[in-house]
Amino acid sequence: MASAFRSGLQHRVWRWHFMAGLVVIPFVVILALTGATYLFKPQVEAAVEAGINAKASGAAGAMLPADALVATALAAHEGYVLKRYVLPDGPEDLTAEVEIVGDGPARYLWLDTHTGAILHDVKSDGRIMTFVSRIHGTLLGGNRGSLVVETMASWTIILIVTGLYLWWPRGVAWWRVFVPDFSVRLGRRDMWKKLHGSAGAWIGALVLVMLLSGLPWTQVWGAGFTRAKALAGLKTPGQEWFVTLQSGGAHAGHDMGGAALWKTGSEADENAMIAGMGEMAPAGISLQDVVDKVVPQGLWAPVNIQPPRGENGVWTVRAMPQFRPRYETVHYDKWTGDEVMRIRFADQNVADRTVAYGVAFHEGALFGWANQVLGVIAALGVVMLSVTGGVMWWKRRPKGHIGVPPMPADRRIAAGVIILIVALALFLPMAGVTLLAALGLDTAWRAATAKR
Repeated sequence: MASAFRSGLQHRVWRWHFMAGLVVIPFVVILALTGATYLFKPQVEAAVEAGINAKASGAAGAMLPADALVATALAAHEGYVLKRYVLPDGPEDLTAEVEIVGDGPARYLWLDTHTGAILHDVKSDGRIMTFVSRIHGTLLGGNRGSLVVETMASWTIILIVTGLYLWWPRGVAWWRVFVPDFSVRLGRRDMWKKLHGSAGAWIGALVLVMLLSGLPWTQVWGAGFTRAKALAGLKTPGQEWFVTLQSGGAHAGHDMGGAALWKTGSEADENAMIAGMGEMAPAGISLQDVVDKVVPQGLWAPVNIQPPRGENGVWTVRAMPQFRPRYETVHYDKWTGDEVMRIRFADQNVADRTVAYGVAFHEGALFGWANQVLGVIAALGVVMLSVTGGVMWWKRRPKGHIGVPPMPADRRIAAGVIILIVALALFLPMAGVTLLAALGLDTAWRAATAKR
């Protein structure tokens, strides 16, 4: 009886592994290929910027003030305002970068720091790696696309776990999970099954790490993670993105009040807010004043400078290298130029530091080119699993039918399995929601089939 029950459980797991895989395959291939491409963001952007730098005059002498460069960029696009100014990476970098927002699409410009000439001007989301990132993060579908990506990533985690359960050898040596016996051949589909299973065993853990390290970026899981940190009392000195602090009055002291002054929002909301503010008030310190404060500090490139938000905001400087543990954020009072707040990696709580390391690994920036190679291996492994899984389905499906494995005769579900399903649904909420929907559709389909 116990053996029959185990067989029924395995059959049930196979059924859901099959149905989830059939839905996930096209999405996961897109995510794997775009993710593998994004791993090489530093090399691609360096090549693009080298081509732009080659257009610079190379003139000797003092660089133009940052305010003059921004004025040139804004003059080229009427009705736009400054979102951020990116410092040249060093003496050999002959260009400064400016992002501006307005009624139309946000734009990104490169300007010759000595002549002020605009060397390149594109839509912000038209940059190569920005476009790849949008596909990888949202499938070009905005917030709805982001939910689809989160759902597919969640189900891919479940596919890896259930796949290892199905593939784990029973009655033979454990190492056969990694090295199946290809000498015993039961047909072509059996060979594809062995390739599929052994590939999953070899790269499963690596893919899981890649997937889990990407979850903090997602909408539902990421929001839940933020709430969990708050409940655990893990305070943070502030968010990395979309921050609004207040400067003191033009002739008064001020008390920043700590983390309560931080506000966050979506990038679209941020762009709309900046565009709606109109031109920055001329009072207070200039952009060049901020540049003069920042350059001697030797922050890790790229260094972004964002103007004050509103009449009484602060200047925000962010060092944003791809290796996120090197992030550093500094805020300066709009009126006095005094430092208001500085956030280093060590100031973050243990959860945020762990996430930063995970993100750096996810982006291939934790330990150099070897990290990029591991990322490519994970991506190619996912593609191989998708291809071999698709071939297995195509070979076993009845002609003219999808070939979903039938429900097992013994439909009992152990309490431990129910607890596991509930735990997965809570840990991966988008998978839980879609699982409930799929169970409802599956029940309705079987009821309608029984009536016929």
